[in-house]
Amino acid sequence: MLQLPPLAEPERYAGLYVYDFGDHVSVGYTAVEIRYLRESAAHRHGAAYEIYRVAENGSIELRGAHDERLVSREAMCFLRHEGADARHDYDALLAAARNTPLPCAAEMRLARIYDFDPPNVTALLYAASASGAMSGWLTRAAVAAGDLVVGGMEAHRTVVASGGMQIAACELPTIIDLTDRTAEEVLRQVREPLQR
Repeated sequence: MLQLPPLAEPERYAGLYVYDFGDHVSVGYTAVEIRYLRESAAHRHGAAYEIYRVAENGSIELRGAHDERLVSREAMCFLRHEGADARHDYDALLAAARNTPLPCAAEMRLARIYDFDPPNVTALLYAASASGAMSGWLTRAAVAAGDLVVGGMEAHRTVVASGGMQIAACELPTIIDLTDRTAEEVLRQVREPLQR
């Protein structure tokens, strides 16, 4: 059984990764940082796990981190018939994120998409590996948004690939610094049990 180091605030690590080096375990990597470890000759045989869910009692659920999930993106799209309603969704989600910062890196876009019905969209875009953490945050945020809601990789393709006019965009606040470190920084700190 994987032995994690003690975490004072386990909820801060939801959506991040654990890496089992064989002789020790480190917690708090981003997806990009896991790729650096896997590309390293010294550490490529380790095992990566996503912190999929953190329960209210602090218990942590892990799942294996597969390479395609480390690079793929998903979206949660809140579609509206009226542009003013989409703007309200954007503002309400931004206010919710400022009140309760997200557990993972995410960006939000407000756009009008051509040849799509309903045409006005507020989209949250994030790493596919963080879908569980984002679902949990959306449930807690309890923002009633969208006349129609679609999610997943197909939603991401729809928002990114569709022609349209972007009206607004922002990075949302997170509960922990999720800035990807350089490969050199990651490799220099592999012995640290807590990476963040």
